[in-house]
Amino acid sequence: MDERYGLDGIIGQSPAMQEVFDTIRQVAPSNASVLLLGQSGTGKELLAQALHQLSPRRNRPFIKVACAA
Repeated sequence: MDERYGLDGIIGQSPAMQEVFDTIRQVAPSNASVLLLGQSGTGKELLAQALHQLSPRRNRPFIKVACAA
């Protein structure tokens, strides 16, 4: 299921989610900084963790920053 419909534990079958997964996979290998924006409860932190796990920085700490706080 994860290989076909998901990304690192996140499952989504809709075209919109597949586009998000494709973007994460495309950006992850780069050294670019990524800003995830969205309403509360939309899964930004899950996507950030997946992005981190797919990146060359996966062996370094993942530090969450809550900008609203």
